Amino acid sequence: MLGGPASNADLLAQLNAEPLPDPLQDVEYTGDLAVDAGAELDALAIGFRERTKREDERFRLATDSEFWFALCFKSREDKDAFLKAAGLMHIGDKYLDGRAAAAVLGVDMPTTDTGEE
Repeated sequence: MLGGPASNADLLAQLNAEPLPDPLQDVEYTGDLAVDAGAELDALAIGFRERTKREDERFRLATDSEFWFALCFKSREDKDAFLKAAGLMHIGDKYLDGRAAAAVLGVDMPTTDTGEE
């Protein structure tokens, strides 16, 4: 998530997430240093390409302007006063989960299944 986890549940999910696979786990070692080093480099290159694909998708989702909007205030104090009055401060003070904010504000949201939490 852009700016870090939006809630304690998001943070907990990140802490409990399965680690990324070891790119070297499927390398079969032969005992020949040159062959094994080449196999490791190939496996690492594949791992980097896969990570790049995941990061590209994460970046697209994080920066897609159709997913978010912004409220601007004249000062930090005004922003904080708004968040406190709306009962949203416990969700965050910069990047708020839209569904969590809707729940606090009593806004019914349609059910959507994006396949992502």
